[in-house]
Amino acid sequence: MKRILISCTIILMAFLSKANDGSQGHYTYHLNLNEVIMDRLIVTVETPKVRQKSIRFHFPKIIPGTYTEYDFGRFVHQVNAFDEKGEGLSVVREDVNTWRITPANKLHHLTYEVDDSFDATSGRSVSGMSGTNIEEGKNFLLNGHGFYGYLEGLEFVPFKVEVQKPEEMVHQSAYTTLSSKGNTDWFEAKNYHELVDMPVMYCKPDTAVIKLDKTEVLLAIYSPNGLISSQSLREHFEVLLASQRDYLKGNLPVERYAFLMYFMGEQLPIGTGALEHNYSSVYCLPEMPEERIRPFLLDIASHEFFHIITPLSVHSEEIHYFDFAEPDMSRHLWMYEGITEYFSHHNQVRSGMISPEEFLERMGRKIQLSKANYQDDLSFTKMSSRILDKYEDQYGNVYEKGALLAMCLDIELQEKSGGSYGLVELMQDLTEAYGKEKPFKDKKLFAAIEKSQGDKIGDFLNTYIKKGKPVPYGVFFDKMGISYEEPKDTMVYTFGDAAFGFSRETRKLVVQNIYNLNEMGRELDYRVGDEILKIQNKTVPGEGIQQFVDQIRSEMKEGAPFVVEVNRKDEKGKDKTVLLEARIQKAKRVNPPNIKIKPDENMQKKMIQDAWLHGRP
Repeated sequence: MKRILISCTIILMAFLSKANDGSQGHYTYHLNLNEVIMDRLIVTVETPKVRQKSIRFHFPKIIPGTYTEYDFGRFVHQVNAFDEKGEGLSVVREDVNTWRITPANKLHHLTYEVDDSFDATSGRSVSGMSGTNIEEGKNFLLNGHGFYGYLEGLEFVPFKVEVQKPEEMVHQSAYTTLSSKGNTDWFEAKNYHELVDMPVMYCKPDTAVIKLDKTEVLLAIYSPNGLISSQSLREHFEVLLASQRDYLKGNLPVERYAFLMYFMGEQLPIGTGALEHNYSSVYCLPEMPEERIRPFLLDIASHEFFHIITPLSVHSEEIHYFDFAEPDMSRHLWMYEGITEYFSHHNQVRSGMISPEEFLERMGRKIQLSKANYQDDLSFTKMSSRILDKYEDQYGNVYEKGALLAMCLDIELQEKSGGSYGLVELMQDLTEAYGKEKPFKDKKLFAAIEKSQGDKIGDFLNTYIKKGKPVPYGVFFDKMGISYEEPKDTMVYTFGDAAFGFSRETRKLVVQNIYNLNEMGRELDYRVGDEILKIQNKTVPGEGIQQFVDQIRSEMKEGAPFVVEVNRKDEKGKDKTVLLEARIQKAKRVNPPNIKIKPDENMQKKMIQDAWLHGRP
């Protein structure tokens, strides 16, 4: 993830050396998980020495690995500053994430209260894996960006964290700088970036340790109803991790790693998924019988673990020197998320976990979803750089077309080398050229790859990723001796294409996201968190949802009125009933393409196909 000009490196090293020379001390944070007041934790922090008369105290607007402005300062209340004698100092809130303290040169410590994001009832919902949880006596998810702030200009001094915990709970994390005595744990981080990079979960222990060569992996589970356990998942994760090791030519580039998994016993109005870190990943998923969720869980865990390659080991300066207050976005989501997503599936076919037919079917579904839901001629580099604003609704395509771009680049490399060099080898070469402590310059990555791989690969990067020309997938599949038949579109009745989830608590459908609304959905004006009470004046049942939906669709007629009654929370978090109305109109559905391995392909293509799908030239 790192590369920079020598002159800039020298300046930065001088700055870090000054910041860490001990002259300004360190932060010492104190949390007591035994004292939860009104679902809040009280946080105390002894601060480094401040020389100026005024200083800002910040919480992040956005964090690495996410592409949404969450404003974690909105969960922080009652910020107070004190001098060494306990006398109060002036604290003025400048914006949602910032407090100004004066006179700062007398600052000794701060206190404040923190709400968890899981229970937030107003503002933008924070996805569970990026959020915080305060569940007294059950679970505490300590994502550092939600509990710890930093003083402006003092992000690179060391941090110490003391956590007093309930006796029955244990810490679960990838931390190595940890000491425990009785019911008190101490954590250390060399700077704020490392502190945010090390999430910790506290709950009753349900853990398994997997040792793979020199790598030790922790599998930590919180499943409130006991439907999922670390021991029963262990053997499946052992197989997955072994396949990833072999895919990376026998080398896992980390000595330790932790999968921290929180399973929701009841549906919450928060996004689910996973978030990567350098030595761990956090999961927030619905609790269900293990055999049902296990295939999806292995897919998503495979994706998150492969992030150890990119962006964690190969990344731009925008990520390496991440600005938590006003971040600049990198142009290379096609690599950070797209290649990672592709590897998570390609690894499985090469290891025999899935068949070639299943792999091609998965790629076909990605073509279907990409063409159906996103702009197909949009520059991926432009989209990435403006993902926080103009192209926010295109983000999901990094997992669809992003993975397909990675697949086609892999095919180009395989064909060019006769099956001896592919995308895995390219990423390993980039890791050696850059690495965790040497970010690349965002605008120069394509030139660097073209220099090492030639004009043909440079043309691919510039044509399909930078310029955004639609990808002729059939051309690339044909290089591998695989036939490709474009799908035919159909027109169908929909409810507006909002993404619905099911609340176990209320037994109702809930709007989880609105990224892919069609024209009718935009006219209805769904909001995330809307609870669906009635559709076409018919009450949504607690059971038999699919039959209910099918019945409504069978009665729909184009141009007729469509009415949805929802329960929606207002700005104060109070429930109100809202009627959403629109005219019924059909929406286009893109069907998956027909992709098949040709049984009688020529020997040259068959050899490269074998190298691509099985790793054998």
